Amino acid sequence: MTNRYAVIGGVAAGMSAASRIRKADPDSEVVVFEKGQYISYSACSMPYYISNPNTTLENLIVLSVENARNKRRIDVRIRHMVTRILPAQRRIEYAKLPSGIEGSYTYDRLVIATGAAPYVPAIPGADQPHVVVLRNLEDGKKIKEMVTGGKIRKATILGAGYVGLEMCESLGKCGIEVTLISARAMPMFGWNEKIIATVIETLKKNKINLIVNAGVERITEKGVRLNDRLVEADLVLMAKGIRPNSELAENAGIRLGVAGSIAVDQRMETSVAGIFAAGDCAESFHRINNKKIYVPLGTVANKHGRVAGLNCARQSVRFPGAISSAEFKLFEMEVARTGMTLHEAAENGFDAEEIVITASSAAHGYPESSPIQIAMTGDKESGRLLGAQMIGEAGVAARINIIAAAIFNGNTVDEFSMFDLAYAPPFAPVWDPVLVAANVLKGKLGRI
Repeated sequence: MTNRYAVIGGVAAGMSAASRIRKADPDSEVVVFEKGQYISYSACSMPYYISNPNTTLENLIVLSVENARNKRRIDVRIRHMVTRILPAQRRIEYAKLPSGIEGSYTYDRLVIATGAAPYVPAIPGADQPHVVVLRNLEDGKKIKEMVTGGKIRKATILGAGYVGLEMCESLGKCGIEVTLISARAMPMFGWNEKIIATVIETLKKNKINLIVNAGVERITEKGVRLNDRLVEADLVLMAKGIRPNSELAENAGIRLGVAGSIAVDQRMETSVAGIFAAGDCAESFHRINNKKIYVPLGTVANKHGRVAGLNCARQSVRFPGAISSAEFKLFEMEVARTGMTLHEAAENGFDAEEIVITASSAAHGYPESSPIQIAMTGDKESGRLLGAQMIGEAGVAARINIIAAAIFNGNTVDEFSMFDLAYAPPFAPVWDPVLVAANVLKGKLGRI
């Protein structure tokens, strides 16, 4: 008897799940329902797509609908919006877009990968045409058309997280005057203040107007009205974060977890047997303390999808946890983090210490060396390495993954300080900056 699998959502987690199901159960029927017209694309590349006139939308697509159907034998149904899940009947109901014609599909096992939606606060005027979000390819295409149309002279970004900061560079490269507005006292809330100070310095150096502690009253045709001024803008980008698309699951009686995401176990199975959830709609657990967390990152979504797909196909795989590793480019700087910040460590009950150092990316005297700032956190009681943040012009993006591997494997700061890392003058000093940071932190933890 042929097994029938349904996957709701066809981007990172959804297509990963569908592909794993097909591998594990090659004779099955695998159907993916995607409400948009694209699947399996690189959403994280959209800021660079917008600023690069030579990049097309197709360059961002990792797997086309045709290849999914013909090469992977996955029945991908784009422009199909699932409207209801009926677990007792093992049936989903959907509407074809844009016609609204309704249909249903009976499944044996189900994966929910509905992703997340941009958070748009209830600000008067937020529904105007020049107010945009950046979440999917349609959003990216719309912004690029507005920018290349030549009518955008000034842009205002509301929100100073990863997307907001990346779009400062993207829009700035398009010759647009950019203003970044943060509701908090500084961008990147919770990060080390010295790292943040370097971020702010980088923004100012690249002529980005930064406004902090700002309350937005309304958005007008002329721009963003704050409580003390009007910030002129032809384009307003909402970058205030995202919220999990979990309503479909909740309405089906599936339990929700942290931050309103779908609650899952380590197999990515929901509270309803035979239904799995993955990606930005689902919760994760933190590998450091095993607590449930919400980590809406593409890397995590792909792993979620793989695990959910294999278990959906009756394999036995566990998601090993996440540690919030992330990195982004800010003009000439590489910025990255992994594990817990000092703030997060304290919130989770650790007696944590943090140090900040500045070291060279290459050996002394090498002409292309540049400084790297590292904030590193450890636990006084256990000596365990808890987290790190880094910023610098070179060598950051690779080095953060060394620390991530150590944290993921539960290494202590003492153990990490003696890691056998490769060395050559163009790439690192004899004592790599991450090892220098670990040795300084070891001293502060009382483990000399």
